[in-house]
Amino acid sequence: MASYNAKLVFVLLAVVIVCKAEDSVSSQEEPVAEKKEVDLDYAKGSVCGYCTYCKFCKLCDEDCPCETSASKPNCKMCKYCKYCYLCSAVCDTVCKPGGVIDKVSSAIINALPVADKDGIDEDINSVKGWINRDEL
Repeated sequence: MASYNAKLVFVLLAVVIVCKAEDSVSSQEEPVAEKKEVDLDYAKGSVCGYCTYCKFCKLCDEDCPCETSASKPNCKMCKYCKYCYLCSAVCDTVCKPGGVIDKVSSAIINALPVADKDGIDEDINSVKGWINRDEL
């Protein structure tokens, strides 16, 4: 487990280094005549996908803290305002749609195996007679 964590830290550090290099290269380029704003989505499974929730942080500034009432039924959601600092620290800086961290984290997450519980249960049930034998 420790070696797995060390490998994961190494991969994340490599991603940060690549991002820094990409930022320094892009800052040295000549400005292109009016780039078109394209609304990109985050890659499937990317950790940057959580940045889509940053749009709710403006509500934290306006409504929180509050007490639940008929006019403010969603005050229980104020407990999530403590994560809004991540929007400026991560989402507004390095986690851009289509960026390196978005693509790499998506590739890592999508490369991990996904267990199909129903399929596993079906396979186990198909060999239960063999598993319950006294010879084991």
